Amino acid sequence: MWKWLRNGVLLAIVLAGALKLAAWYAVGKDAQRVVDTLAPYADIKYDGLGAGLDGSVTLTGVSVAPKGSHRVYRADAATLDSPGLLWLLKHAALHENELPAQFGITFTGVKWPPEPWLDPQWLDPATYALFPSAGCQSPLDTADYRRMGIDAGAASRDRFEYHYDPGQQTLTASLRLSTPGFADLALEADVSRFDPAKMLLTGFWETTRIDRLSATYADNGFMPRRNAYCAKREGLGTPQFVDHHATAVEALLQKARIQPDDELVRLYKTLVEHGGSLRLLSLPNAVFSIKSWKSTSREELLRQLNVTARYQDKPPIMFRLAFTPEPSLDTAMPVEADSGSTIPASAGPSVPAPVAAPATVATPAIPPTSALKPETQPATTAVAAKPESSAIAKPAQETPQVAKKPTADSTSYLDNAEARFTPPLVVHPPAPESVPEARSAPAAIPPASTPLPQNSTQALVWKPGIIEQLPEAAPVKKDYTVVEFPALAQLTGRHVRLITRGGKQIEGFVASTGDHNLQLRIERGGGNALVAINRDSITQIQLLHW
Repeated sequence: MWKWLRNGVLLAIVLAGALKLAAWYAVGKDAQRVVDTLAPYADIKYDGLGAGLDGSVTLTGVSVAPKGSHRVYRADAATLDSPGLLWLLKHAALHENELPAQFGITFTGVKWPPEPWLDPQWLDPATYALFPSAGCQSPLDTADYRRMGIDAGAASRDRFEYHYDPGQQTLTASLRLSTPGFADLALEADVSRFDPAKMLLTGFWETTRIDRLSATYADNGFMPRRNAYCAKREGLGTPQFVDHHATAVEALLQKARIQPDDELVRLYKTLVEHGGSLRLLSLPNAVFSIKSWKSTSREELLRQLNVTARYQDKPPIMFRLAFTPEPSLDTAMPVEADSGSTIPASAGPSVPAPVAAPATVATPAIPPTSALKPETQPATTAVAAKPESSAIAKPAQETPQVAKKPTADSTSYLDNAEARFTPPLVVHPPAPESVPEARSAPAAIPPASTPLPQNSTQALVWKPGIIEQLPEAAPVKKDYTVVEFPALAQLTGRHVRLITRGGKQIEGFVASTGDHNLQLRIERGGGNALVAINRDSITQIQLLHW
């Protein structure tokens, strides 16, 4: 009896060893095939490989370097779960590429390289701590963590898994990041109308719908220890440091043009002071689309995501954020005058900085009589010539004019400035062969001291006793129709041009309108940008015809 039992145990051990050896051999071949398949996308290396009788596969010393990137992702070990040993052997023997309906992979000791999109001041990738050093004198390091009594060398444990139902085409995926002594971060998503066979096709994200998103942050005792440690460094009490930390976090958010709601700030301060967990839940509405998230404004994106925040088991609150708009295109830079004074942009339309103007302007030299026919000889003119003309003498004296701020006595500071900076009209005598015959009823000669507007159809070209009149300019063909602001509600998506009070022209497509502002979609560098413009800053709205 004992002999049969002993032989049975030995046979089971041999079979288990043989199966494990076969699995190791099959998995080794299959792993190399997978690495070769992914070679165009990433350089994957590992030091060792092992297979378990439960169908798991363990890789040690893993490094992944995406192509075209200088970043390398490393992990001490990666363990892949499979439906079972038979599935693993079948997958390796038949060289199958289909993913199982249920899959999971666990990483131990992940080392993240610096990511351009992830600021360690917001979330430390080494510890997963949220705003770890905000309010402290300097960023916290490993030595500071040791003084707090936290083992900074503890390996992190990260796990990704998914469950796919091919009949319902639903996918449930989760990513859990955990570092002992610091924090846990769990991200979950429920996706419907998900077809893995179409993942690499162009319109995949147009049909796929995200039903639920959630993010849960749990403190593992780091925040209370950090508060006591940094409060001592700052010479504050712990409650005072919590307020100081919250103020520093708000400053970081303001740099990103984000303003949190007061109720949300109080919820975060409760998490910082007492620890615990904070959960964000998003139930996106029907119009939310992953494809258009880059071209959607942050305000509209937050509204579509419909996010709530909840601390521990307290009632949830709305996750409200306000976003400071980008600097408006209508914002004029201050103009520096020669005297060192600054004319503010809000004083009215932008006026060029005053420049030194000559006190006297010499009249152009009159050509000799022999150079012109008798009927085309011009009389002395009182107009200015081009400064670069060699026939003009240099001004005897130049007196700089200094821009003065408007006073209560001045009737119109802007009119005076425009009159002072109006350039002199430059007119040249016509060629002798192009001079038409004199008219019998010449117009009255305007005073020489009154400059004509630059678009005038009359020119001060003197003949003896007459003024030559230029033909009237052809009417300008407009490429637009002037519309009123309320009409923009019916012109969503139309191309318009806005004339602002500063004289600037802004072209774009109407995205949305309100009672006092509108959002204009402007194409920039191959992308789109939404610009909010106040109604009061608009003087004219032109609906373009093209």
